Amino acid sequence: MPLPRRRWLQAAAFALAAAPLARAQARSQRKRRSAYPIAPGRSFWLPELSPAGPVVAVVNLYTQHAQIYRNGIAIGYTSVSTGKRGYGTPTGRFQVLEKRRFHRSSTYGNAPMPWMVRLTWSGIAFHSGALPGFPASHGCIRLPASFAPQLFGALSLGDTVAVLNQPADAFTTLAPIDPLGRPLLQPEMLAATAWWRETAASAAPVSASLLTGAPASLAAPPLALLVSLPQQRLFVLEAGQVAAAAPLPPGARQQALPLAAAPLRWQPPGHWQAPGQSGNAADATLWQTVLPSDAAFSQRLRARITPGSTLVLSDLPAVGDLHLAAWKL
Repeated sequence: MPLPRRRWLQAAAFALAAAPLARAQARSQRKRRSAYPIAPGRSFWLPELSPAGPVVAVVNLYTQHAQIYRNGIAIGYTSVSTGKRGYGTPTGRFQVLEKRRFHRSSTYGNAPMPWMVRLTWSGIAFHSGALPGFPASHGCIRLPASFAPQLFGALSLGDTVAVLNQPADAFTTLAPIDPLGRPLLQPEMLAATAWWRETAASAAPVSASLLTGAPASLAAPPLALLVSLPQQRLFVLEAGQVAAAAPLPPGARQQALPLAAAPLRWQPPGHWQAPGQSGNAADATLWQTVLPSDAAFSQRLRARITPGSTLVLSDLPAVGDLHLAAWKL
């Protein structure tokens, strides 16, 4: 039955008035969705990319996601839900103060906070919880139920956590902070010429001592090499610090892509080996076409690589806006 003329006019007027609101809401929703680089409730855990070394975590309130880095290389990406209006999660640099597998809030009605990792004694902590796609907590950093145990196991008492509020690239593979919470990168590390940290350059090679059974306490920790293919640069990390950096040779990206599926490991007596492969075919390709071609740099690098060293070839950028924000901490 058709609507009476008056009701039809009222309906039409309502529709015309509502259309701009609906468009504005749709734009707002699209903008909000675009601010989140990872869907609410989603996470990725890739510990094999960096199996050892100090751990730091970085939370971005603006994008509602967090990244976990081990030895300076990202091993975890996750969506989060942080403090809603009136209960905002504070920004800054924190240390892990306490960990409890089962915990209940003494402030908010005995609410469960599974896999709790405390950052402040005033009630800010990581824990498993609901992730509606926007800030919704009372200040804590909620994690997906599948990711919370991974972060709980990776972080130790005293580890550094940075909380930023920064429009930023979705993901970066290199940590913006070092294990002490200081900016990881210095300008010279990003320059076009090969760079070595002075302490790393002057250190004695450790390969021989490891292979001959010298005490482990005298050996430097294994290196982690990160090749950022889109940014065409190698970063060499040791104990969460950048030990060296250099540009890749022209054409390195095309040569490296077939090897980028999984991290490579340094195998005795001395070559890079891809998972599932035997021999040193990958090693020859890497040194000839992917790793920096500067002879002096390569010679120094070879002297410091030991069994346990890893090489990650990443098609993600190593450096992004979060690294600029780290200077403000």
